[in-house]
Amino acid sequence: MNDLLLSYMPGKSFLHRLDPRTKIIGLMAVSFCILKVSSFEIMLLISIIFSILVIACHLPTIHFARSVRPMLPFFIFIFLMQLLFTEGSPLFEFGLLTGTYEGFLLGSILALRFIFLILFAALITATTSPAGITAGVERLLRPLPIRYVGISSHDLAMMMSLSLYFVPMLFDSFRDLRDAQISRGLDIKKEPVKAIMSLTVPLVRMSLRSVNEVALAMESRCYTGEGRSSMYLLEFRLSDYALLVLYCMLLFLLCI
Repeated sequence: MNDLLLSYMPGKSFLHRLDPRTKIIGLMAVSFCILKVSSFEIMLLISIIFSILVIACHLPTIHFARSVRPMLPFFIFIFLMQLLFTEGSPLFEFGLLTGTYEGFLLGSILALRFIFLILFAALITATTSPAGITAGVERLLRPLPIRYVGISSHDLAMMMSLSLYFVPMLFDSFRDLRDAQISRGLDIKKEPVKAIMSLTVPLVRMSLRSVNEVALAMESRCYTGEGRSSMYLLEFRLSDYALLVLYCMLLFLLCI
């Protein structure tokens, strides 16, 4: 499952040992910083920091390339829209379309922003187990007054946990179903419409059956979202507090 964004790679690096809450807050802070960036020099600095983190965590670079690959058409679309429809100094002309230098700069910055957002999200999910992410989100949401609208942090944590469970399960089911249909003579390239029907209908039926089984299992165990404890006891260490202070300083510098 290493080609999925949500895949976890166990390790003993500094980033692996951090509290999940520290990494989640750090991801939000880094995302805010990336969205504020408007120069290639800062983008280069962000890429250097990301490369150092990947090397320090001993993670394969191919994992991050696979995380970005499904979104490449979206990035190319954003780049072309800015390149062709931003007013400025002409860079080239192709029929009625004109690419501008300002559009090239703006499109590159926008595409790099989305790429680094996905890369840092993949870095966090690769160094944090799904159970750790769920526990971290639950603890972060616990102080919020969301219970007044009929939702508890335990309910949100359970929904996230089930989502993290079903994403790889659906991926495996789709892959097995695709291989089974191909072995029965289905040609996906020559018959795309038939392939969609042959894959979508069984996949939806399998998904609904899996959801029903999980619901019955939870009901048979008398699951309730209130008064539940957790087997993952989160505790901030000195390194977590140091990073939280660093996040605050970074956001303060960006704001001024």
